[in-house]
Amino acid sequence: MWNERYRQPGYLFGTEPAQFLRNHADFLKKGARTLAVADGEGRNSAWLAGRGLDVTAFDASEVAVEKARALAARKGV
Repeated sequence: MWNERYRQPGYLFGTEPAQFLRNHADFLKKGARTLAVADGEGRNSAWLAGRGLDVTAFDASEVAVEKARALAARKGV
């Protein structure tokens, strides 16, 4: 199911992080180890890595993981 959804052009939820993360960015410490569960196409993990966190992300959808890797590469993280 998720592979089908993520195969659509573009990013299903966009490339900007979830509002919750933006609202709580002050609590995030540079270098902190972070686990991004069910990360989808990587919008949250790429943003977290860009802020200097040590991120490990995973998702059940292989398609989403490939898109997440591409997004991270474009953002240089």
